[in-house]
Amino acid sequence: MNKQPVLNILKDIFQAYGYNIDSSYISDLVASKGVSDRIYIKLDGDVDYSSMRRFADSIKSTEGTGLYILNNIAPDEVAGFATQQDIIFWDKHDLESQIGKAILANTEGLQMKLDLAPQDIQRITERPEPTQAVGSRDDSIFGMFAESSSSKPETAPASVPEPVYELFHEPAFKWPGPDTPPRQTYPESMETGTFGVNQEEEIVRIPLPSLPINMAKTSAIKISQAKIGEVQDLLLKFIPSYSYKYQFDTKRKFRSKIIDLDGQGEGMVNAITGEHTFTRSSDPLEYAEIMTENYQIKEPALSDEEAKKKILDAVILKHSRKMKVDEVKGDAIISESKTLSPLENEINLAINIVYIPVWEIQGKQNTIDINAYDGHILETPVDDDAEFV
Repeated sequence: MNKQPVLNILKDIFQAYGYNIDSSYISDLVASKGVSDRIYIKLDGDVDYSSMRRFADSIKSTEGTGLYILNNIAPDEVAGFATQQDIIFWDKHDLESQIGKAILANTEGLQMKLDLAPQDIQRITERPEPTQAVGSRDDSIFGMFAESSSSKPETAPASVPEPVYELFHEPAFKWPGPDTPPRQTYPESMETGTFGVNQEEEIVRIPLPSLPINMAKTSAIKISQAKIGEVQDLLLKFIPSYSYKYQFDTKRKFRSKIIDLDGQGEGMVNAITGEHTFTRSSDPLEYAEIMTENYQIKEPALSDEEAKKKILDAVILKHSRKMKVDEVKGDAIISESKTLSPLENEINLAINIVYIPVWEIQGKQNTIDINAYDGHILETPVDDDAEFV
């Protein structure tokens, strides 16, 4: 998506509403009236939940309002996610509606009053306001629709239909809902050079306990191009991992003291490489929604018993406490030390398997893995494959 033309139109719209437009490190634009009324505007071309979450987190450190605009068609789930993040969301339909109403109000000389509510909730206060003088130059989008008084009809029609301007031509990308059939085709276009341009692929919905795919394929490709150059191939891998929670509460005696040992936490073990981290995992979805024909569900190489043993060893090591006491006997100092640890049978462990979506993107010489859930580039291998399958 070429963002600049769209941003130029947004500047014209908000300036027409009386806002001053500036740049911001938080967003693409910031529209302000005075000190208190500030709207941070971010524009994206694809559904990217990670981008929305980061934008919402940035807005929390300000006193302004966050407006996230998607130059594409979005289902209700995206608007619901934006509401949860306490930001305002416009999709392509909302954006077209705002542009159409602004142009119509400007050509009719009506005062324009902004309401950030999406779709048909916005209203324009119909109080005449002096329009731009005839003959003056206007380089904004309103200049394209300006008419001289001599060219206007003497009698206005009873009702003027609201114009809908198809200014953008991004493809409509849909996310399947709960009632979506197991296989259904949705168009997805990738403007990424020669690879994957204007491809139509199927979104496959399969029963798989997995984390959601928050990074779109187009976003993953754009990020990888900065690292590996031209993209040659792409694979969506589902990496099995053991997600677990533990808790224990026990006591140990050392000398005359009773030492309380208690602990709780969460972690994950990669079921292929065996890598362990004390990292919290979100609750998995019951279904995986796969937006590419080139995907693979990896098989665990580590059994659940092997994973359980690795987890218990890590938990015991983490919560072991080394106690030391110095005692004076005559002219000698006697030191005694002891390590206190929970026992395996004292640890309550709940473990289940969850699949992590990972984009594996191959360039001419290198390959890059990107976590499709949180958007992080992975520094260590997540499986034992050397080539694409």
